[in-house]
Amino acid sequence: MDQQSLPESVDNRYYLEKSIFIEEIDGLELWRLGNDHFDEFNDFIFRVYGEAFGENGNLPFTHSDIAEQSKIYFHRTKVCGIKHPSGVLLGTWGLVLKDLRKDSYPLPIETRYGLSSEEIVKSTGATDISYIFNGWRTAIDKEAIQKLNIPKQKSIFIFDFLLRGLTKDFAGNSSSYLGVSEMEMLVLKYHRRVGIPWVILGEPLHFWGRDRFPCAFQLGLFEDYLKTNHPERHKFIYAK
Repeated sequence: MDQQSLPESVDNRYYLEKSIFIEEIDGLELWRLGNDHFDEFNDFIFRVYGEAFGENGNLPFTHSDIAEQSKIYFHRTKVCGIKHPSGVLLGTWGLVLKDLRKDSYPLPIETRYGLSSEEIVKSTGATDISYIFNGWRTAIDKEAIQKLNIPKQKSIFIFDFLLRGLTKDFAGNSSSYLGVSEMEMLVLKYHRRVGIPWVILGEPLHFWGRDRFPCAFQLGLFEDYLKTNHPERHKFIYAK
């Protein structure tokens, strides 16, 4: 689908023609990525995912595979990026937001795993959920971070900086939001280590050479965790 001419039926609440600089903190820049970054974004994801999933020079996907899925979701996804002042893209994270009261389109996780929004909410035991946001294209370029002599532990700051941008326009109480994503066990353990209380929703699917699980977490529980264990991170992400 041509990113320049979206059909009227498409929900494009997050579509941007031109990227927006949001703020600079601690020497790094937070951006909302628009259509002018579409090709660079796909190149970035292909490179970073290639480093993560490639084996012996072989990749389980092509650049076209990455670009084709981006054509489906990029226009309805809030995509944030962290840049070095030199312009180098260091990290990305997008979310596809679904308002359960009015949106009918399937989220990426619903399509791939055959799950409905109702099944997802029920599996988590959550109540009063009004929104589900599907994490999409989360990537941090560790090689670029190393080349720029940025400390490895800065990756958690980049993670929080991205979340700060993604949740900036969330309305209402955080307990009404449910996050979902698909991830391999190694990534799941890392996310839990930085405070996201993921729950596995079902059996994994095997693709790109890995088992990837459908997962969800309650945003309100994550906020509670941060308040108790990392008040400085909570203040940074939410006290905007």
